[in-house]
Amino acid sequence: MPAKTSPMSSDTLPVWEANFEYGQPSDPQGFSFDTEWVLPDGLGGYAMGSISGVPMRRYHGLLCASLSPPVCRALLLNAFDELIHIPQGGVCGTDLDVRLTGFQFPDQDPPIENPYLTGFVKSIDSCSWTYSIPSQLGRVHIRKTLTIADQVGGCRVEYEIESGIDSDLPITIEIRPLVSMRDFHELNHPGVLQTEQFQIKQIIEPAVQGVAIKRDGFDPTLSIRGINTGWETLASIWRNVSYHHDTLRQQDDREDLYSPGMFTTTISPGENTSLSIESTITDEPTTNWNKCSSSRATRIQSSINFALDLAGNLDDQAVRDAISTLVIASDDFIVKRIMKDRESVSVLAGYPWFSDWGRDTMIALPGLFLTTGRFDEAHQTLTTFANAIEHGLIPNRFDDAGGSSHYNTVDASLWFIHACDQWSQATGKPLDQGLIDACDQIIDAYMTGTINKIGMDESDGLISAGDANTQLTWMDALRDGIAFTPRHGKAIEINALWINALEARAGFDDSRKNLIDLADQARQSLMKKMSPGPADGLIDCLFRVDSIRTSEWVRSDELRPNQAFACALPGVRLTDSIARRTIHAVGDALLTPIGLRTLDPSHPNYCPHYQGSMTDRDNAYHNGTAWPWLLGAYCEGLMRVNNFDAESRNKAQALMLGLVSKMGSDSVGQLFEIYDAEPTDGVYQSQGCMAQAWSIAEALRVLVISCQS
Repeated sequence: MPAKTSPMSSDTLPVWEANFEYGQPSDPQGFSFDTEWVLPDGLGGYAMGSISGVPMRRYHGLLCASLSPPVCRALLLNAFDELIHIPQGGVCGTDLDVRLTGFQFPDQDPPIENPYLTGFVKSIDSCSWTYSIPSQLGRVHIRKTLTIADQVGGCRVEYEIESGIDSDLPITIEIRPLVSMRDFHELNHPGVLQTEQFQIKQIIEPAVQGVAIKRDGFDPTLSIRGINTGWETLASIWRNVSYHHDTLRQQDDREDLYSPGMFTTTISPGENTSLSIESTITDEPTTNWNKCSSSRATRIQSSINFALDLAGNLDDQAVRDAISTLVIASDDFIVKRIMKDRESVSVLAGYPWFSDWGRDTMIALPGLFLTTGRFDEAHQTLTTFANAIEHGLIPNRFDDAGGSSHYNTVDASLWFIHACDQWSQATGKPLDQGLIDACDQIIDAYMTGTINKIGMDESDGLISAGDANTQLTWMDALRDGIAFTPRHGKAIEINALWINALEARAGFDDSRKNLIDLADQARQSLMKKMSPGPADGLIDCLFRVDSIRTSEWVRSDELRPNQAFACALPGVRLTDSIARRTIHAVGDALLTPIGLRTLDPSHPNYCPHYQGSMTDRDNAYHNGTAWPWLLGAYCEGLMRVNNFDAESRNKAQALMLGLVSKMGSDSVGQLFEIYDAEPTDGVYQSQGCMAQAWSIAEALRVLVISCQS
């Protein structure tokens, strides 16, 4: 029986569900045992894993906590090894031992399939697994539920065990915590861990037993408490646990894990037993689990109602369901940020490995916040980045280890101005002076010149940035000093954003109306110097070539998707003929059902598949690989050049509904960062992060726009 997915529930918020028949894999069009899920905590931390329960990445774990929200993340609790012991339950009356989940070790294929797993359900803050264990004496049914505490941190795993064993001998369950207590990017390389590096203190409270764990040189204390279960301290090291996805990426792929002991519970024949294990980084757990779940459910339901109302209260149930599932996914990326003891809001670019990036945040902000009615949080996010401006630039990213911010970007600050403008339009409110001042700092820095050779060419009003050794645009793959997609000079989307920013700022108040003339100069220069390009679209980038006595701007020969932004951004206003040719060029060469390719397949540098070493992958990252978020610019540009007529809105809607359908197969209720540019056996393979903010945000934003008449 193939797995079935059910994204909607009849009387509650949507859930994702898969059902498996004993010993059978899933249908390739539904969830598989190795499909990944993520449960963020709203602080930058998360739980993450595969449906089968096998840890397949270094990032998979039950509790990854942010020590300085939303960064400084540490993987604390990796997994539970759960052993069910059924006396005389095996063949010929032998004892039967069954593990609920598996682990991979060297020279062993990953145990992806789980013959005992019969069902999986993911809701907004929990994942549940159901197991059916056959024996010679009957079956044992187990339901395991993992819950993440929203905006608190910590996790709880609950077990409901129903024994159908016909025997006087009790069955037992032994649950061994496996912990790494490390930076979430790093590994405890084989041979590193010794039991002496950990200090443990047994917790004995009424109806609660467990352990508090400290690791040498590591600040937080991990507290693991079992309710309705006993605890036995028995320290050990699990050697050479391997991670399949890291193997595929040709990265270090194995580590040692520490186990402090085990929880034990006895289940009498014919009885139902429940127990739970809570894990936190505080000595005194105060988590109100019901309140956490209720608070998040209320927040998400309000966002769904707003988005559906904005879309026009549709009759089409498929579209309503798609909007609802995208809204739920959007909540995963909105996190608290603590800056100098002040609480604010930010956006994590993607799970598992990205922190809050300026570019990704500003691109995602309209979809995540404005389409869902979360205006105050959007304003806090804008203020977070406005307060971090240096050199006239917002950060490219906040450092994941809590160090100084990084400012190596040319587009993030221009996206910031666009996001400010979109906030003002969505709320009907003027920007406060702090945000206007931030926009002015950016525009003035670009006009006069700032770091990374970012500055305006006064001869044509266009922005130039960087050199052959920098990667300042969103096509920013860099490894070992090699920029795999050099786009220094005058890039098309940077100048589309520049024109759009000038027009937006001129409209904030009457103080800088002169910027309209500068915007018009840049607009005319863009159309004159960057049109026509490959396939009659727009030039992707103008590169400056200097000789002894002369200097000239040379056009790139690459057909790339960045020109779509010149059609999508409202302030650019290309002529109708140029805009139409541009959209046609992009659609004909780059459009796939799951995103836009990043390079024309006819170009010699085209990479159809994202695979191999990290160097190979970085080379393919923006030289073919398809990105779902780019469908947002393409669809909006398509609708704009057609005056948002019914045909263009229907096409945009169909593309987004197709993309949303991938949330029911590639990852549980999320959209991947990237896909191969060409299908394998008819399927575009998902790659990169399994949950990406701008993939969700742009799908939600454009789907709602496509519904508006």
